[in-house]
Amino acid sequence: MGEAQVTVPEGPSVPREEVTENELRALGVDLQRDFPGSTVADFRRYPVLSEGGWFMVVKHQPTLQSVSREPWHLFGPITLVSAGLAVD
Repeated sequence: MGEAQVTVPEGPSVPREEVTENELRALGVDLQRDFPGSTVADFRRYPVLSEGGWFMVVKHQPTLQSVSREPWHLFGPITLVSAGLAVD
């Protein structure tokens, strides 16, 4: 008896985006003062789900300290088929 092949569909995925030095500066981050020894490559922007809903955050990856946290979409990375539907 052969083993059955099971295929698991991929779910929604959300990449961790790089941020620029100008974006960090606009968020009030001074690398020398706030994160000595770190580089811009140590920061990523991505959505997180917390008790207050979905937020788009920018975090220092070695410490996971948030430098920015803004409310995001109600359902996070899931978009309803009816989104953008105009009903008269």
